[in-house]
Amino acid sequence: MRNWFSNLKFRYKLLIGMIAITTAALLLISQLSYSYFYKRNTREVLKKAEQSVETAGAVLSSQFQSLSAATNNLLVRKPFPDMIADIANNSFDGYSGYYQAASDEMASFFQNHAQVNNILICGENGFLFSPYSLGFDGSFETLFTENIWEYPLITVFPTRQNLLFRQGGAIPVSYPVSYSRGTGTFAYRDTEGKYKARVIILMDTGQIRSYFDQMSNGYTYCMYLADSSGIPLDIQEETYPDAFGTSLEALVAQTDNLRGEHLAIDRDELVVSTAAIRFCDLKVVHISRKSALTGDIQEFRSFFFMVWLFCSAAAALLAFGLSHFLTRDIKTLGDIIAQINRRTYQTKVIFPRSDEISLLGKQLNQMYDTIQLQLLQIKEEEQKKARAEIQMMSEQINPHFLYNTLECIHFQILNGHSDTAGSMLESLGRYLRITLSVGQTFISVEKEAEHVTSYMEIMNRHSREGVHFTCQIDSHLKNCKIMKVLLQPLAENCLKHGFGNMSPETWPVAPQITISITLDQTHTHMVIEVSDNGKGIDISKATACLTEEQPEGRDHFGLNNIYRRLMACYGTEANISFVSIPYLKNSVIVTIPYDRNEFSNTH
Repeated sequence: MRNWFSNLKFRYKLLIGMIAITTAALLLISQLSYSYFYKRNTREVLKKAEQSVETAGAVLSSQFQSLSAATNNLLVRKPFPDMIADIANNSFDGYSGYYQAASDEMASFFQNHAQVNNILICGENGFLFSPYSLGFDGSFETLFTENIWEYPLITVFPTRQNLLFRQGGAIPVSYPVSYSRGTGTFAYRDTEGKYKARVIILMDTGQIRSYFDQMSNGYTYCMYLADSSGIPLDIQEETYPDAFGTSLEALVAQTDNLRGEHLAIDRDELVVSTAAIRFCDLKVVHISRKSALTGDIQEFRSFFFMVWLFCSAAAALLAFGLSHFLTRDIKTLGDIIAQINRRTYQTKVIFPRSDEISLLGKQLNQMYDTIQLQLLQIKEEEQKKARAEIQMMSEQINPHFLYNTLECIHFQILNGHSDTAGSMLESLGRYLRITLSVGQTFISVEKEAEHVTSYMEIMNRHSREGVHFTCQIDSHLKNCKIMKVLLQPLAENCLKHGFGNMSPETWPVAPQITISITLDQTHTHMVIEVSDNGKGIDISKATACLTEEQPEGRDHFGLNNIYRRLMACYGTEANISFVSIPYLKNSVIVTIPYDRNEFSNTH
């Protein structure tokens, strides 16, 4: 049975695996069922919320209109017009005469409107009258933290502590009023040039909250009264913090009649419905939480979750057995590719079966052999190209240096300085012997040091004042191979850019060039430092000229030539850096790999 399954086509193996995966359909079924019941539940809640806000809006509209009409009927009766006129004229002589008549009128008003706790009549210059004045002495500013005189229209303020009984809450409704004895005109506005008067009705917050609680359902988070700006009037932020969010207030203020509008907050979502009240642009707001809508289907979700866990466990056991057959050869192919990437694929894996994956493995082996052959051919071609390029760059010497040296030798001979001329010819011969050595890209460190020393001997004989030159090499590095003609261009840069165009009389210190060849601390790279005490190095300019395709003029040729040859010989393992302290130490630091023998063995 196992052999039969192993030799099946991959499509049939995949088909058998898909049969096991069908158990995951339970998860989809549970999700669809959950979504269906959630939507049905949401529709029912939204329908109830719409009915609640519509009913509450109609009832409260009727109550507020009735209260407003009763308030208007109360205020036009004596003694309230005269009382309001005296407030406007800052006259309080008739207060005692008004008290009994005003108290009698208000007693009847309170009997017909149980939702009203108290009525205050006050002026801009102070509190004047209330049938229940107990507890208000000196507490007017505590009751109204707002400046009620800035509101020229009838305004409903948010709930606050009921100062009459020191418990419960009261919602103030402020009426701006004025009365003219001359014309007998009563109006809900301020009279210009007169003191402002306000009639303030304190509505019982508890009764409004009790009504909203009756209109709410099990999914209601909060049902409340809001003003035209969307600010809640009958609830506190400590009790219902979500109702005081700026985004919710803006949503309520913008639209009069919302029907199941969704608003995201933090980690939940609010479902908002509103209804307008025909008084001061008030609104009834109903809020449900999305998390509450799913509360009664938690058991249903838990049941499907347990079923899903059971089926998933069964599918996992089946998938474990199937994966041994389906992924065994695929894993082998992955291991082969990983070994190819690490260049450690030495022993080829044999695929004895005839299914698609085995055929793919055989093709992979054939493709690997073809690629290895092509890489070998490409490598040989690149090595030939690199050798030709390095040889060409290594043999590029400065013709002016050779002409000047020959002219100097000729001048010494004409002046009878045969010994000096002979020494210069000897140094030039040693110099050219290494420079023009055909077929060699790498030479020993000792030979390269001899080459640059010959160059410095020739250059010192060109001028009357010589440059003090020293070359320090670690003893165990003398026979190591490095790229040919590496040090001479760097020494030439020191002479040309460090000491060029300078008069010896004005030079602060004796000119000197020092070459140091050592190993770094990790013993993995050779560090070649060529230093002088000249004018200094423009590090940004020197760094830029390293990678220029065609450096400007001959001033940039030496460093660019060295950098290109280093990249050809050592690749990115080589590096050139600069340090400059003018007239003290200016260094070009070349770092190359210490154990690199590829070019030295092949050239």
